[in-house]
Amino acid sequence: MKKELLLAAIVALTAGCSAPVTKHFDVKDYEYAMGEKYLAQWNDEENARIDRDIEKYRKADGVFALNVPEGTKVQVEQTRHAFLFGAQCFNYRQLESAEKNAAYERLFQTLFNGATIPMFWKESEPEKGKLHTGFSADDCVDFWAVCSDREKQRFWRRPAITPIIDFCDRNDLRKHGHLFFWGNTRRNVPNWLLKDIRERYFARPVVAAKVKWVDEARTIPDDLTYNAIFEEMTPEEFAKKEKEFVAELDQLWFDHMNQLIRLYGNRIDSWDVVNEASIEMRPDENGNARLVENSAICRSFYGPMPGDYVARAFLCAKMKLPESAKLFINDYAMCDSTMQQLYVDLISQLKKRQCRIDGIGCQVHLFQKQVVREMIGGKSDYHSPRWVRDAYQKLSALDTPIRISEITIPALTCDEKGEAEQAVLAYNLYRLWFSLEKVEGITWWNLIDGLTAGKEKMFSGILRLDMSKKPVYFALDDLINRQWKTKLTVKADKDGKISFRGFRGTYKATWKEGGRERVVSFKL
Repeated sequence: MKKELLLAAIVALTAGCSAPVTKHFDVKDYEYAMGEKYLAQWNDEENARIDRDIEKYRKADGVFALNVPEGTKVQVEQTRHAFLFGAQCFNYRQLESAEKNAAYERLFQTLFNGATIPMFWKESEPEKGKLHTGFSADDCVDFWAVCSDREKQRFWRRPAITPIIDFCDRNDLRKHGHLFFWGNTRRNVPNWLLKDIRERYFARPVVAAKVKWVDEARTIPDDLTYNAIFEEMTPEEFAKKEKEFVAELDQLWFDHMNQLIRLYGNRIDSWDVVNEASIEMRPDENGNARLVENSAICRSFYGPMPGDYVARAFLCAKMKLPESAKLFINDYAMCDSTMQQLYVDLISQLKKRQCRIDGIGCQVHLFQKQVVREMIGGKSDYHSPRWVRDAYQKLSALDTPIRISEITIPALTCDEKGEAEQAVLAYNLYRLWFSLEKVEGITWWNLIDGLTAGKEKMFSGILRLDMSKKPVYFALDDLINRQWKTKLTVKADKDGKISFRGFRGTYKATWKEGGRERVVSFKL
């Protein structure tokens, strides 16, 4: 391979890499970084099948009456994809300079057509009853420009909601609200709620002896020991004994959901109604079901949650959100066959109970470095074409649109080879996902190296920390803005119509008539 076409020397930064890179992407120039067994999985036959399926599922034939003279030359150009190419918008206006913030926003204006908006309860309601809807003293451009310990700030990666929505509206971006219900106590449940529970319930000796704490101040209980408040009681027994707690927990969760709906129900295109709930399909330590219909409280995998909360959240969303808003369930459950089946079972049960599920979100977070190494070397067929088709066939049988909702594809090393590996993995997986009939969107997660959280801390961005573009950026740009966008010239027939085959989306047609330029827009 001609390495001179690839990256120049890499210069490591504090949490990223910096290097010039070619502006044209050819995947073969980067395949030198992959193992032979990996390339064998993505062979010519597989790539030909992907091309055929893209042609079949992502394109359509159209005939449009322009009422122009026969033979008129018409320039046809796609301006917008019907398919969602999104990214999470968790660092909006949180970078240290106007130039970096502008570069961040350009990603959505030039590469993506949708944004996932953070609405985690923990940060969106940092004080009881007070939503973080607008810029505040500790979440504004001036604050982040001088902040030296961003990761310790309460709104880091959880910016104010309304400014992101306004940005999306200005740039015609689809808006996805993430999320209403997620039981994760450390990542989503407000500290004020956990503190209140601690003071009223965890102080009792019989409970306190069982609880493990995340922090030294003993304010946040560990996820898996949050259930200690049940003591030895069943959920039914607990509901009878602790009626006040059960009623308050239920009210607080649904009050928060209703508050988001009142403020943003008419402005958000789609929502993650419930996040990562397939784990609830596993029985508890006594072999009892966690999700019980008509129950007052749930012994969730995450701890106490409102009874039957998954179904109730969807029924509430169905009743209170406009019909135009798409309701999604979202999960990491595609990681193995056992979890996949739990996800299928959960969705099937919800549908039988008249829950409206408009879309299925599937996370693909490749956090384990050893797993990625085995993929690159072809030592595992995890996320190979065969593996992906088998896995998503189970969900496709539910006849519901699928989104690849959260993607982490890392560069394992901060050098030329690591970035080449990332680019090839992303390029091939995007093509494969784009070829699947039921898939309607793909959303990248962390956009910038290092600006991540927890186990996500890896070189998984499409930009380096200095905002320079990595090979993976050019891989996605080549697919989204070149290979998968239709631009051609056609001639009108005798009836003044034009016909062509192209990728589904919004188009403009331009032609000259009577010395004047005419332009019309239409959808294919």
